[in-house]
Amino acid sequence: MKQILTLFMVFIAVGAVAQNDTIFKMNGEMLAVKVKEITESSVKFIYPGEDILNTLGKGTINKIHFGSGRKQTFASVTNVQAVKSCEDWQKVQLSKIESEVTGLNKVGNVGAKAKGLTTLSSIGKLQDRAYDKMKMQAAMLGANVIYIIDQNTEESIFGTEYSSSKLPSVTLSGVCYSSKKVFEREIKKGVYRVIKQYELGPNDSNIDEVELPVQFVDISDATMTNKQGVFKVKFRNGKTKKLNEFNVIFADEKELVLSGVYSTRNGKKTYYNIMLQRQDQ
Repeated sequence: MKQILTLFMVFIAVGAVAQNDTIFKMNGEMLAVKVKEITESSVKFIYPGEDILNTLGKGTINKIHFGSGRKQTFASVTNVQAVKSCEDWQKVQLSKIESEVTGLNKVGNVGAKAKGLTTLSSIGKLQDRAYDKMKMQAAMLGANVIYIIDQNTEESIFGTEYSSSKLPSVTLSGVCYSSKKVFEREIKKGVYRVIKQYELGPNDSNIDEVELPVQFVDISDATMTNKQGVFKVKFRNGKTKKLNEFNVIFADEKELVLSGVYSTRNGKKTYYNIMLQRQDQ
């Protein structure tokens, strides 16, 4: 009787698992859940054995395989594109809708200010400059979406004999996110050569490529760590000020892309991207 009861319980458990829905995220993760609702901008679900309702933005979801056998594929709400490094900064998308970044991987904060040279400077052009600077920052962090949280626009004021003029400016701040996560299985251990390095200073309007001497980096258990799901590599090349640890933001069979940020005491930041090419293939 006990054997029959045990088999019966096993069949019930297997049946329950079979009824789970599987969410395939854009970053490669899979979630075994029970989908409760699909809205215009998000998918709401619960985990097996729980009652708490969770939400993912549709922009983070590739497809869902329902327990019933039905499959549903999603077009990204924010129409995000893959960003490998700062070379792809023009692919970074901007969003002012919070639900569009729900479920994406938060990378960090970005911000930029553009100030006119004269009182006749165009606010529209200043805004474009500030947006471009934030996109560059985000791409250097490995992000492909920026959620705009604040925008301050100051119009020009023409001076008179009693008052001075004021130049127009645009100040932006936002939080950047990535739809792709780097997994340990994608990082190939071995010797890499530094092939490119880029830098974006606090007062720079463009990304600069840095001239480098020949340098090799050993990617191993001794030089790489995992901090809360973010893989970091330790090395120093003399061209990144005091930085000696960088985040891995892209990895494949042949290449790694590293990201680092140096911040001064007054909060001015310099961003770095370092491209490594695998040698021992």
